[in-house]
This record gives sequence, C-alpha cells and structure tokens, in this order.
Amino acid sequence: MTGNTALPAVHIRVLGTVSVDVGGKPVPLGGTKPKTLLAALLAKAGIVVGTAQLVELIWGSRPPSSAKAMVQTYVSTLRSALRKAGAPDLLVADGAGYRVVLGTARYDLRELEEAVRTARDLLAEGEFEQAAALLRVAADLWHGPAFGGLGEGFLRAEAERLDELGLVALESRITAEIECGHYEQLVPELRGLTAQHPLRESFWASLVLGLGGSGQQSAALAAYEQIRTALREEFGANPGPQLREAYEKVLRDELRPAARPAAEVPMQLPADLASFAGRTADLAALDDLLPEPGASAPRVVALVGPGGIGKTALAVRWAHRVRDQFPDGQLFINLRGYDAVSPVSTEQAVTRFLRAVGVSAQRVPATLDEQVALYRSLLAGKRVMLVLDNVASAEQVRPLLPPDPGCLALVTSRGDLRGMTVLNDAHVRSLDVLTAADSHDLLVELCGRDLVDAEHVAASQLATLCGHLPLALRIAAANLRGRRYTQISEYVAALREDRLTELAIDDDPAVAVRTTFHLSYEALDPATRRLFRLLGRAPGPDFTQAAATALAGSAPGVRRSLDRLVSASLLTRCSGGRYQFHDLIREYAADRARTDDPLEVLRAADIRLFDYYLANAAAASSWFCVTAQRVRQRVSTEPNPFEDGTVAIRWLDEERANLVAVVEQAAADPGTRRYCNWFTNSLRGYFAGRGHRADGLAVSVATLAAAQESGDPQAEVSARSLRGLIFYNLSDYRQSIAEHTLALEANERQPCSIAEIECHHNLGRVHAQLGMPRDAMRHHERALAIAKATGDEVVEGREVNYLGVAHLSLGDIDEATRCHTRALEISRRHDDMIVRLPALNGLGLAHWTAGRLTEAAERHHECVELCRRWGLLHNLAASLVCLAEACCDLGRYAEAAAHAREALECGRQIGERRHEASALELTATVRMRLGQVEESIHDYRDALALASKIGFRYAEVSILIGLSAAHRTAGRPAEAAVHVRHALSKMDETGMDVLRGAALTELAACELALGDHAAAVEHGTQALEFTDRTGQRLSQARALALLGRIRRAEGNGDAAAARWRVALEIFTEIGTPEADEIAALLT
Repeated sequence: MTGNTALPAVHIRVLGTVSVDVGGKPVPLGGTKPKTLLAALLAKAGIVVGTAQLVELIWGSRPPSSAKAMVQTYVSTLRSALRKAGAPDLLVADGAGYRVVLGTARYDLRELEEAVRTARDLLAEGEFEQAAALLRVAADLWHGPAFGGLGEGFLRAEAERLDELGLVALESRITAEIECGHYEQLVPELRGLTAQHPLRESFWASLVLGLGGSGQQSAALAAYEQIRTALREEFGANPGPQLREAYEKVLRDELRPAARPAAEVPMQLPADLASFAGRTADLAALDDLLPEPGASAPRVVALVGPGGIGKTALAVRWAHRVRDQFPDGQLFINLRGYDAVSPVSTEQAVTRFLRAVGVSAQRVPATLDEQVALYRSLLAGKRVMLVLDNVASAEQVRPLLPPDPGCLALVTSRGDLRGMTVLNDAHVRSLDVLTAADSHDLLVELCGRDLVDAEHVAASQLATLCGHLPLALRIAAANLRGRRYTQISEYVAALREDRLTELAIDDDPAVAVRTTFHLSYEALDPATRRLFRLLGRAPGPDFTQAAATALAGSAPGVRRSLDRLVSASLLTRCSGGRYQFHDLIREYAADRARTDDPLEVLRAADIRLFDYYLANAAAASSWFCVTAQRVRQRVSTEPNPFEDGTVAIRWLDEERANLVAVVEQAAADPGTRRYCNWFTNSLRGYFAGRGHRADGLAVSVATLAAAQESGDPQAEVSARSLRGLIFYNLSDYRQSIAEHTLALEANERQPCSIAEIECHHNLGRVHAQLGMPRDAMRHHERALAIAKATGDEVVEGREVNYLGVAHLSLGDIDEATRCHTRALEISRRHDDMIVRLPALNGLGLAHWTAGRLTEAAERHHECVELCRRWGLLHNLAASLVCLAEACCDLGRYAEAAAHAREALECGRQIGERRHEASALELTATVRMRLGQVEESIHDYRDALALASKIGFRYAEVSILIGLSAAHRTAGRPAEAAVHVRHALSKMDETGMDVLRGAALTELAACELALGDHAAAVEHGTQALEFTDRTGQRLSQARALALLGRIRRAEGNGDAAAARWRVALEIFTEIGTPEADEIAALLT
C-alpha cells in the first residue's frame, strides 16, 4: 500500500531525449506533443507556463480549435503515466497554466548547473583534480541534444543555452586537465573537438597547449597557424587573448609542469595483530579472490559470522598481507553496524573517504548522490582496497563500493549479506570457530610456547572453556598475563571457582562467546537466573516486559531482572520496549531450564505465557473477527486495554511472529495442544484482513496436525476453516470450497453452531465470487438461521449484508439496499467494524448500481478511510476498486485512476488476485474514457486472463462488456460483439443478472455499428425494459441514449430527440459527464 511504502526514485532527463525513469524503469510519455509539453514545463521548472504559451509552443501559429482541451488531455495522460509508475504528482495546475514540482526527483539539468558552478569555484581555488573529476561526472549526464530537439520559441532558446552550457563545461574540464598536466591524453580528444568546432578558439588554445606540453612543439605551432589563418579568412580577425597566450607559452617552452607534490595516498589500515593463529584456508581463499588483470568489475568480498569469531582480525591481517597490490591506497572504516552506539551512516562514511582522498571539507558536495558520484570519479582508474568493517546491511555499504576493476572491497558483517551476492556479485565466506589446534597455536602466540607446552592438558581445557572463540581466548590470555599466574592449571582452577571474575566479558553486548553465557549467568541473583531460564522457553524472536511477567508469574522484580540481564549482555533491549536473545544465548537459557527446573514448573510457565498471548490476541482481534469475540469470553486472563482498533492491530503486528511460534510450540506438546484451536479462532480475521497468508497457513498446519494427533474435531474445523479463508483471499476458490467442505464434515462429528456459521459464511462468499449468487444465498441463509437461533445479532447483521450482495448480483437492487442498510444499522448499534466495512461497501455498490453515484462514492470513501486507519488491506483493496468505479462514472478520471492504481498495488501486495483483476479492469475503463483505446484493450485482456484463471465470474462478465466497448470504439464492432455475447452467455449460465442491462446496451451498440438496426432496436429495448424494472438509472439512461442514436441513424430525428431528452434528465440528475454529450446532440 502506498501509505506504507517508500516512493520509488524519480530521475528526469532533458540533456538528450526527454525521459522520466521511476524506480529505474522508463515511463511511457506518449508522442511528440506530450513530450514537448513536458519539456516546456521542465525548462521552466517551478514556474507557471500558461496554457496559451503551451498551445503556441506545440502547434505554432495555427493551433486546432480544441488545442486547450488537448493540452489538458496531454497533462492528464502524463499524470496518469507518472502515477501508474509510482511517481509523486510532478505536474500541477496553477491558475491559467501548469508547472512542474520537482520535489526530491533527480533532474539532470539541475545536476549539470550545480556541477558547473562547483567546478568554477574549484578552478578558482586551484583544485584542478577535483574540478576535472566533477566535470567528468557532469559530462556523463549528456546523451544527445538538449530536449531531444523538441519545440520552438523559448524551448529552442533554452535548448541552445544548455548545449552551450555543455560546451562550457567541456572547456572547463579540459582547462582543469591541462592544469593537471594531462597533455598527451587530451590531444586525440582535442583533435576531434577542433574538427567539430573549427572556429572555437578555446579548443584550439587547449590543443596548442596539449601538443606543446606533450613535446610536440612544431605541431603546436602548426595548429596555431592553422586557426590564425582560418580566423583571418572567415572573419578578418586575429586570434584572441587565450589563443595568443597558449602560443606564447609554447614559444617560451613554459609547459613543462612544475614538480607537484605527490598526491597523498591514504593508508588507513589499523595495526595488524602480532598474535594471529589459524585461518590458513581462509587466507588462501582470500588470496584467490584478488582482482585479476583484465577484470571487468571490482571485486567484493564479505567475511560473515557471529561477533567474536575474528572477522575484523582476519580482514586486517589479509589486508596488510596484500596492501602492496593496491598502490593507490587502503581505506578503512568501522561502520558500527552492530554497535550499541548509532551506526555510521552512508553519508558519514563517504564524506570520510572523500576527505581521505584529499577533498577539502568545503568542497564535499551537499547531497549523497553527488558525494558518491565524486567519490567514484576520484577512484576511477586507481587500485584501492577498501575495508568496510562491521556492516549491518547491504544497503549501508552499497554506495561505498568502488567502481574500478582494479579495486577491492573487503566487508565484514554478522549478517549473511545474501543481497550483495545477487546485486554486487560478492563472494561471501562464513567464518567458524577455531579448531582445537588453532586455539592451541593462538594461546602459544599470546602466552608463550614454554607455558602452553608445559601444560598442554590445561591449555586444552582453557581453549574448551573459551569455546575456541578468538575473543574468549584473548580474554583468557590477557588474564593469565595480567595476573602473572605461574601455571595455566592454576588459572583454570580459578576460572572454575569464579569464572565471571576470572574471565571478564567484553563490553560488546552482542559478543558471541558461548562459554561466557554461563559465567554471566552464575553471577546473577536467584530471581534473575529464574527469569533468564524461563525466558529461554519463550517462542518467537522477541518479547516484551508483559510477556516476561506472564512467564514469571508475578510483576515485582521483573523489570529489575530484565535490566540486569541487559547489563550482563545476556539480553538486548530493542526499540519499542522489546527484548531479544542472541540465538545461542536463548539455547543456553533453555538448556538451563530443562536442567534446573521441574517439568511441572516449566509447563505452568508455558501455560501462563500462552494465556497471556491468547487473551490479548482474542481481545485485539475482537475488533474485526466474530470467532475471536467468542474466544475472548472464555479467557480469564486480563488483556491489555485496546482502546481502539488501531492500537489492537499494532499489537498484533508487533506480536505476529511470536503468536505463530506459540501455536507451533503448543502443537508439539500434548498438554497444550488445546490452545491451537483457540489461537486459530482468534487470529483468522487478523491474518485474512492484513494479508498475512503465509503466517495464517503456518498456524493452520500446526493446528491441523495437533487436531489429528489429539482427535479434536473442533480444532480440525478451525484449521480447515482458516485454510479455506486464506485460499479464498488468494482467489483459489476451488481449494477454499474443498477446505470448508471438510470442515463441515468434521463439525458433524462434534457439532458447534459457531463453526458451522463460519463455514457457511465463507462458502457463501466463495460462491459469490464464482458467479453463483443463488448458491451463495443458500449458504448465507443457513448461517443467518443459526445466528438468529443463537441470538447473535452481530453475526445476523453480517449474514444479512452478504445476502444483500447476492440479491444485487441477481439484479434486485431494492432488496440489496434494504439488506445493506439493516446490516449497517446493526453494526452502528453494536459499534462493530466486522459488519460495518462490508456493509458500507455493499450499500455503496447498491447505490452505484441504482445510479446514485454521489452516495456510492461517499459510502466507499468512508470505508476506505476506515480501512486505511486500521490497515486492513483486503478490505482496503475492495473499497478502492468500488470507489474507483464510482469516480469513473462521475467523470473524475484522475481520482479513479489513482484509486485503481492503489487497489492494484494493494491486491498484488497481499496476493488477492480478484482485486488485481478488478483494478486492471478499472484502469482499462478510465483509459477508454480518456480516449486511450488500444491501451485499454491491453489492460482489459490482462484483467480477463486473470479473472478467468481464478474463476472470478462477475469480473469476467464485467470485463467482457468493457472489452467489447473498447473494440467497438476502435472500429471493430464484429469482434466487439463476440465479447459481449460471451458475457451474456455467462450470465445465462449463472443467473448473475445485475449487468444484463449494460450487456444488452453494448450488444445493441455493436449491432448499430454493424448496420443491423432491427437487432439493435430489439436489444436496446430489452436493455431499457430490464433497467427500468431493476431501477438501474445510469444503465437506463445509457440504453435511452443508444436508442436515440439508433433512431437518428434510421432518419427519425424526433424519436431520437425524445429518447435523448429523457436520458439527459437522468444523466444530469446523476451527475455524469454523459450529460454534456447528450446535450450536444440535442443542440
């Protein structure tokens, strides 16, 4: 959903063909005229360009009468293309014209002008290398003449200015290169430039200097004579001051550059460790990864593993070993990706590197993109090694990777950095603990061979106590040296008596030294040790203080114990009041619990934790799930106070992984399997509403396994019903029916009215999507009867609402409206969102079908806002589709397109293909209404293929009608008629008649286009009678309008006008743009 997703990067280019990329993909901008319009607005970015000025620019002195309207159409087309690509609104109406709002978009013209300004300052300050590097980057911005040669007037003048600016930038770069003494390299380029610009004195002056500086004095003087002669013959003029100065420098032999101080080579590697053992295979593997001659890309190598494993030590050792192969420098930075302090940002890192290669603080560009561009330019052509230590993620380090094949980046991280293997071709090597032999060698290095060899058994014990981790071994050796133990066995004995004192723990809270866990644990007070052990039982990746309190059984002292565990580096405090174990520490804690605590104590703690999660899951889900409300009534544990649905959903989102883990752990223990059923019934609405299908399926699998192990029919019903609901949301309707059918069979073994209601309710929804409204009605009527018998008015309201959906599909608008209105009243009486959201949508659809478009849009907008507030993505996608449909019929095409686009993104995000199909259909309809007929046909076909694949019958019918209209508009009425007849055939098969009037009207339109007036009259009259009977006012007006066109084609103008006047009255009352079309026909 767009509200929760960062906008993709926008890159606008005018230094060549006008183009816009969004997220790295080009946006289709249309033909020459829309591109000219966009170019004009970009040329005056941020300034209003009047419509009259745009008309003159596009059409010259003889614009068509519809020019202003066409400008509006071009703007709308460009906006639609940009929004579809995911760009923010770049084009805005302002008074009598339009302007471009660039915002955060990259704009090559803006980058060029900034580069030229900065380079001018650098040249004035004598920073020639940096100026040249910056202008080389600027040169890469060009890919043709400015604006691609579009336009006249001020646009042509602006293009000429930019082309001249490009030449000025080129001249400045060459001047900087000359000042750097790069004479010989410039000569071939300058030969070409003087041929292209035979009278541009600056290029000839540079050529004279380049030839003279590279030792070709006679050639330099000949070049000067050549341009002097040309200037005299062409203009009767002598060379200017710049050219004469170059000539005189050659004559005076002043071009041998003064000895410049050697460029400072950065050598930032930390000191190597004198004591280093093992890693022979790792060092050899790194040697094999050195850049090879002729390589086409820089080498990226990553060392990964847990904290304390020795990644940095290995990286520094190898970097020193091969540094001579990188004569242009070695850069090092600790990015602190896993430190307690804030990690080093990419901006901070690249700034440090720029300073290291000689860029003054005042000359560091302001934006990250410019910084990275300059950094890469300065490394181009060099052999530099970068050691990027303690990296948190690939995103943190990607901009720092060197550009040149001769460079190497050596990365260390606790993450696996898999993304870098995909996008950066990184070679990832995972480090393991040292072998026993290497641990022995490291102790020899640290403590001396005599001491270790004299007590090889004790040394082996020490290495074992340290877990063969380099960090632990170094701590142990430091304690041996610092305390001047005469024997290792003496120290080992001291460790066994008081290990925490004898073997201190480093301040790094994520240090991965397993043996130190025990030492830290033994130093804790009894209450904190008990909590530590019980926390090891907690499933899921993290937990809160409230969950810890549930495990402990009482609140006093829990916060204090958590603080002590954090201080001892046995626990990490995360954001949002959450805590997290290192995986190995969790394993150690669980082992201690199994060793130290009786089974009944652990079982009681598990149940307390399960009760805590269940009470809160049921309370939070009760805001939008009927079965959760039932579970909530059975749980005695007091839940958190969820004051509204937003807070409830936030809690569920934060605890989602833990809830799934709780169910899986409960399923594995016969004593707790009963919890699976309760959790499943609590969470079904959440998993469905938020689109967490993978987690929902995981819970259903665990619950089904528990049900089959324990012979619990109701747990099986819960599991299968949840699976069926998820398959429904995935638009896998056949599988959904199969799961719900099995659930009903299981329910017969141990009847439960609530379970039966849920199964029939979901089966009704499935059959509705399959275009089987009568079957859907039968299931909802069964669920309604059970709800009435049990006195559950909320469930009654829900089923009444879905009966309204079935009635609407059958064309009974009045009954559908009554059902949805009653459901909405019940939802408001009980303040129940479960019923309110679908009731709002259902009532909106009834209004839309009846032609009450404004009321429909209001209901759908209300539903969209509620869904956004709660983050219910499935409901949101459905509401957006309905709102887009209403806006489209009201002529609010930009809004309709935006809503359809968001619905499409939302549907794809949650994998709900029916919403994807509907959104594609709406996109096609908007395009057709805007005159983009062929594009609409493409979208209709995609929508039809998807709807047919999933069996979404209602959408198939609707799409076929739209596809017919598009082909007819494109002048292919025979092909169009095939599609609409197919739609009518599907309605005949299913009884899904709500779209029959629209289909008959479209068929009549095809027959009119084919010249079959009799058939057109027959079907148009059938459409009018059907829509009059069902009360579909908009469809009725469209049928009247078509019948008028038929009568006009027959030569009966009076009969046509009579039909049109009635249609006009309805269109005007409804508020659709078709009123203007009919009014024009009547004038």
